[in-house]
Amino acid sequence: MSTTLYRKYRPSDFSQVIGQKHVVQTLQNSIKSGRIGQAYLFAGPRGTGKTSIARIFAKTINCAANLETKFPSGEPCLKCDSCKTILDGRSLDIIEIDAASHTGVDNIRELRETVKLPPTSLKYKVYIIDEVHMLSGGAFNALLKTLEEPPEHVVFILATTEVHKIPETILSRVQRFDFTRLTVEEIIERLKQIAKLEKVSVEPEALEIIASSSEGGMRNAESLLGQVIALEDKKITAKEVEFILGTVSEKEIADFVGQLVAHNFPAVFSRIADLRESGIDFKNFGKSLLNYLRQMLVLKINPDLGKKLSYELTKERLGQIQKQITEIEIDAILDMINILQENTERFKNSQIPQLYLEASIASLTVNSGKSRRAEAAVSEVIDASPAPPIATQINNNKKETAEIKQAAENKSFKTSAEPKKELAEAVKKEISGDDLELVRSRWLDIIDSLKSYNHSLSSVLKMASPSLIEGNKLIVKTKYDFYKDKITETQNRLTIEDAIDKITGVNLKIKTLTEKEFQAEYPDFKEKKSLLQEAVDIFGGKIVKE
Repeated sequence: MSTTLYRKYRPSDFSQVIGQKHVVQTLQNSIKSGRIGQAYLFAGPRGTGKTSIARIFAKTINCAANLETKFPSGEPCLKCDSCKTILDGRSLDIIEIDAASHTGVDNIRELRETVKLPPTSLKYKVYIIDEVHMLSGGAFNALLKTLEEPPEHVVFILATTEVHKIPETILSRVQRFDFTRLTVEEIIERLKQIAKLEKVSVEPEALEIIASSSEGGMRNAESLLGQVIALEDKKITAKEVEFILGTVSEKEIADFVGQLVAHNFPAVFSRIADLRESGIDFKNFGKSLLNYLRQMLVLKINPDLGKKLSYELTKERLGQIQKQITEIEIDAILDMINILQENTERFKNSQIPQLYLEASIASLTVNSGKSRRAEAAVSEVIDASPAPPIATQINNNKKETAEIKQAAENKSFKTSAEPKKELAEAVKKEISGDDLELVRSRWLDIIDSLKSYNHSLSSVLKMASPSLIEGNKLIVKTKYDFYKDKITETQNRLTIEDAIDKITGVNLKIKTLTEKEFQAEYPDFKEKKSLLQEAVDIFGGKIVKE
């Protein structure tokens, strides 16, 4: 029976370990200095080397050559009887326990009895307990005392993929090491080595598909490569890998999204038809597409997070995403994600596998058409009624102020307070409390009216509140700069103003301020409650919307 690739090419010493440099270095330093701990916890995703490193550690501390020279290299020699016995899996002193099938108190009690017995041939008896989070509460309690005061000849190595399920009492008694996902490039490099040893030629793009599908786990990648090599084809192409795994390459996804960003929807529909004919698994394709959009969103908000995505993306693909996000806004990415996620749920039981994707693209097409019509309408208004230059507006304002002042001086007033009062009244007339009450009372309707046009914009508007009307400007208050920036984008602002006009009949311009900016600009402002809110406060009720 042929050995699976991940077992065949399992690292036998620390130098062969891919990634996890921080773990390897710390363990080697502790071995060289002779400070061997009594209990370790290896935590991290599946297939990232926890069990492999545990076995290497067990070999190294029991290596006869190292024991004679006091561990000068921090590596097992792989030649002595101890190393060979452990490599062949024949050592009675290296005990591996699967906690998933040994969860009870009785299993741990049996372990506690065997711990007392000295090693048969090695210096240390090593217990490797895999998936330790699966132990029951009683089993953990039974293990506590042994972990706290184990015999000098015993070393425990606990491994888990869900460290949050480990009790604090256990965590306080072990040295914890956190394993990270491997980068796509690290996995590709290792797969190249294995393919060469297996005398198989694999296209670079095919290796990238396998590495991306492995989700940062070397074992997953090696299993997928073994599945592909089983074709017994000496030259494996990207198309063959796509067919076997039921997925598509990152390049394909990137090109697909590129067409979406460019609003080339006919080409997108043609590509969907091609994918259908090729027998693609649209469930996997949708998952990959959503993940790619998520990566775009993360990098759009914070470009510095590119390093954090190294276990998902190659440098080439990262550069492509960084270029694409310069041509699209955050709200457009959010629209794509929201629409795709909603339609994935809506059509998950459909007999037509690509329907959710086609419906999503159609929705984006409609939204894009509305956006272009809105822009065209705004452009026509601007062309028909050109605004005067800023300098002219300032001069006009100064002229009006001078005329008011001159008129006040020409009139005969009994006291100097009267003209000030008259000017204050003139300013006050510009502020309409009735219009503000109307806008406030219909604010939820205004938000709802935007959902069909721009779902993300309606979500942002929920985080804002109309605070006052000054002249023909509605001052809207938000908590964070992010919401302010989204509302003040030209297209979004015009859309909101149009919705207010249609629903309330009041033609207002939007001015958005954060809470801090509002307080600084209007320090004496006091929020006035609506009549409805006052009634609610008096009778102790609440406002509900039918």
